[in-house]
Amino acid sequence: MGKLNELFFNIKTVEILLSMLEDEKPRYPKVIAEEVGSIYPHVFNILKELEEAGIVESYKEGRIRFIRLTGEGRKITEKFRDIYSNLDSFETKVSQDRNKEEKIILNKYKEKIELIEKKLLSGKLEKQESFKEILKLSRIRTELERTNIRTDSEKEVKIILLRIIENIEEKAKSLLIKY
Repeated sequence: MGKLNELFFNIKTVEILLSMLEDEKPRYPKVIAEEVGSIYPHVFNILKELEEAGIVESYKEGRIRFIRLTGEGRKITEKFRDIYSNLDSFETKVSQDRNKEEKIILNKYKEKIELIEKKLLSGKLEKQESFKEILKLSRIRTELERTNIRTDSEKEVKIILLRIIENIEEKAKSLLIKY
């Protein structure tokens, strides 16, 4: 059973089986190799092991060897298809949840930045209070730089927020020079 486990936990094996399930006609090993983007000898060896396990069967017509799934092979491959489908759905959901999370995080940073900007540029703060706000802004910049954003659209928002912080810091410096 250990050999079968190794075989089934090889992604190329699963790709080969799924390829054969999509097109149920008997196929040439060379065509399967092209479909899964692998070299013929590698696919041939996998098919040989699958045949020994009773997952696929081969037969010759003249000089040409054809491969097809057995009944048991079809059942197993359908289970793999279902697993991969569930994994795709799970991955999509995780990605959507992560995207929502990142938007919430970035919106919180944006609100904090806007509040500090409003206070700093109002001209109503004493020098000491201005320094405190600049320090808060600096902490936000550090936190934001360390925040791991995965989606491209949110990475752009992060970059924009960092630029806004730079602009606020420049404006705040010029205000502090006036004190």
